[in-house]
Amino acid sequence: MRAVWGGFALGVIVLQQQAALPVWRGWLVLLLIMSGAVSCAVWGLRGGQGWRMRGGWCAVWLAAACAGFGYAAWRAELRLAVSLPSVWEGRDLEVQGSIRGLPNRDDKGVRFLFDVDSVAAPIAHFPRTIQLAWIDQKGPPPPVLEPGARWRLTVRLKRPHSNANYGVRDAEAGLLARNVRATGYVNKPETAQRLAGFASGLGVGEDRWRAALPARIDAVLADAPHRGIVVALAVGAQDEVSAADWTLMRATGTSHLVAILW
Repeated sequence: MRAVWGGFALGVIVLQQQAALPVWRGWLVLLLIMSGAVSCAVWGLRGGQGWRMRGGWCAVWLAAACAGFGYAAWRAELRLAVSLPSVWEGRDLEVQGSIRGLPNRDDKGVRFLFDVDSVAAPIAHFPRTIQLAWIDQKGPPPPVLEPGARWRLTVRLKRPHSNANYGVRDAEAGLLARNVRATGYVNKPETAQRLAGFASGLGVGEDRWRAALPARIDAVLADAPHRGIVVALAVGAQDEVSAADWTLMRATGTSHLVAILW
């Protein structure tokens, strides 16, 4: 099993290093190599000894690597097939859906993920999950956005894009990993409409439990020092960490501990 899982993982890693996904010729070559490797594995492991047995296990490793490469390429094709058409970038779109996860509030407003149920535009394969910012403008501040709450919003979106500087976290790859295929902001916030009810599902239940936990922590810690760090470690709400605590963690090299937990 170690040869199988090791080869599969190596195939996934090799796919991630490619500049482009395979076309039909690449799939054909991959299928031929995998078929030959499976045949060699069966021949080598069926009563083989010595070099024949070792060759059989190498063939198992190669077949698993091909399977991992093909699986990762197939998953990438599915993710990339759902994308915001470039002609709809920067245009008003009315979307209806629900808040996903815990919104992150700062001095500029609130950022959150939004699961789209429907869009009032003729767009096939519209992204299921988008990342939005509700900017704190001169009018009323953004409302409290509860996990699972259903909203109708007017948004402006663009395709995910970020800088690709060496040694810096690839934000675009992170969005792809989370299946976020468009980013943008809430436009015309005065037209935003809170809809009745909440979304359903195990993920929504977990998010609502995480949102309720800080209040229970407050009941115990109240104004205790570093309360925000406790909340961040418990539920991943990093916006609860004070500026002083962030400065202290950066100075001590421990800020990554909060970042990697959620």
